Formats: sequence, C-alpha cells, structure tokens
Amino acid sequence: MSALLERPPAPAPAPPARTGLRGPAWVAVRQHRPALWTALLLAVLSVGCVVAARVWLGSAGAVVSCGEGCERSTAASGWFRWAENYVGGATVLLALLVAAFTAGPLIARELQTGMYRLAWTQSVSPARWLAVRLVGVAAIATAGAVLLAATFRWSRARSQEDPLLSMARSWSDREVYPALGVTAVGYILLAVAVGALAAVILRRTLLATAVGVAATGGVSLFFAWVRPYLWPVVEAEGGAEVNPFTASSDPWIVREGVVLADGSRMTYQQCLDTGFSKSPCEPGTTRTAVTHFYEYHPESHFWPLQLVETGMVLALAAACVFAAFKVLGRRHA
Repeated sequence: MSALLERPPAPAPAPPARTGLRGPAWVAVRQHRPALWTALLLAVLSVGCVVAARVWLGSAGAVVSCGEGCERSTAASGWFRWAENYVGGATVLLALLVAAFTAGPLIARELQTGMYRLAWTQSVSPARWLAVRLVGVAAIATAGAVLLAATFRWSRARSQEDPLLSMARSWSDREVYPALGVTAVGYILLAVAVGALAAVILRRTLLATAVGVAATGGVSLFFAWVRPYLWPVVEAEGGAEVNPFTASSDPWIVREGVVLADGSRMTYQQCLDTGFSKSPCEPGTTRTAVTHFYEYHPESHFWPLQLVETGMVLALAAACVFAAFKVLGRRHA
C-alpha cells in the first residue's frame, strides 16, 4: 500500500541541445530547421560555383590559338562570368528573402495562429520572444551575406587580373554595388527590422510577407536612385582631351554633356532628345570647339558612398525595430 502511495519518479530532464541553445532560441531553431538547412545548402552552392569556375578558368590557361585550348578558355571564362553574376545577384536578393521569412513564417504566422501564447506562458516575455527571433535571423543572414560578399570580392579581384575577363562589370552597377561592401549587411538588417514591424502590425502571414518584401524592395530601389548624390561628385570641364577615364580606371559617370556659350549645360541625353544635328553635341564639332563637362565618382568614392548609405539604412532599421517592440508591447502589455 505504501508503495502505491509513493510519488512516481520525476521525469528525467531533457538533454541539452548540442548547439548550446536553450529556451526560445532552441524552439525557434527546431521550428525552422528546413529553412536553415536550405539556406546553408544555397550558400554552399553559391560559393562552390564561383570557386569551381575559377579553378576551371585557371586550368584552361591563356588563349594562344583558336584550337581546342581556345574553346576551353572561352567556355571557362563564360562559366566564371555566370557564377560571378549569380553570386552578385544572390547577395542583392538575399535581403528580400530575409524580409519574407521574418515577416511571414518567423513572426506573423505565430501571431496569427496563437502559437506565441505557449512561449509566453513559459516565463518568456513578449519582448524577449521577439528579440530572440530577430537576433537569430539577423546573425544567420548576416553571416551568409558576409560570405557571399567576400566570395564576390574575391572573384572580381581575380577577374581583374585575368586577360580573359578584362571587361568585368563596373562597381557602380546596381546588381554589383551592394554585394561589394558593407551595404549588403545593412540591407539584411533592414529586411529583418521591416519584416518584424510588418508582422506585429498586420499579424497575417501572407499580408505581412507581401508588405515586408515590398517595403524592403522599395527602400532598396530608392537608394539605388539617390545613390549617386550621397557623396559630392568630381567635376571635370574642358576640351576633347578631358576624359574621366584618365583620372580613374572605372569612373561612375553621373552626368556628362557640353557647356553652351551662355555657360549653361546640356547633357548628352538632352542632345539625343533634340537631335544631334540640331544640338551642340553634333559629332563634327564635339572634337574641336565644344567644351565638355563630366560629373563622376572615381573608384576612390566607393567606400564613402558605401558607408553613407549603410549608415542611413541602419538608422532606418533601428527605427523599425524600435517601432516593432513598441507595437508588440502595447498590444500585449
């Protein structure tokens, strides 16, 4: 009888996770393991494509004839260009994927289905619940962006040294510029912040995902439009001998055209709109008496432009994070 009244033995505590994560962080990782494995696979494939293409290009050797070796080198350079463009585009699009994941599956779905209540009843405050998710996705996505950006910079440095790839894409291209520096990390953090704000406000998975992606893409397009004006341009004016390519090997030309007799300026686009035969840009006169002007960014402006844009993006991300915590606190005080 006494044996029947004895308390049953307490269940053995669950073994600690091998990753060292506990509490809401461990739960979040367990919930989204397929997404984490998919992200890891894509990162490995992206880096592997560039490295494999570079190894192939190095083994192809220099083009000395139009025989088999020439064809091999041409194919290798084409694959390397494709892999480089793929990594650059993946780095730019990564922010949109992060915004979609943060706004939808990570936060809004739990708010919509009510799964968050289970975590909040386990001595986890709403602020901690949200902070764990934001820190986790920001850390993982930032690591991926840094890896892709480092691979992209390495591939471009290699391509500049190879005569087969002397016509590499300019550093100012929209698909290239964010992937070459810290701007990629800034947009990752902005995507996390915008996705979180959209999720806590809308609380609907599909709607929050759409709004988060649209807002992140809109901010990215806006900065791509105003990017040339974030740092003062270098101006050059003179005769036909004036050329920005003499001062920089790869200048980013913002505006170019001719200076009129009254001191005003007409861009080449305006010349095209009015017709070259009726404008001062007529090819027969541009090489002699016409004064040309150029407004451009030399390659030395790359890091100032990157730092200014990244600072503005991070300030916007911080404001979105602050607003997300405020909205969550007011609705679940």
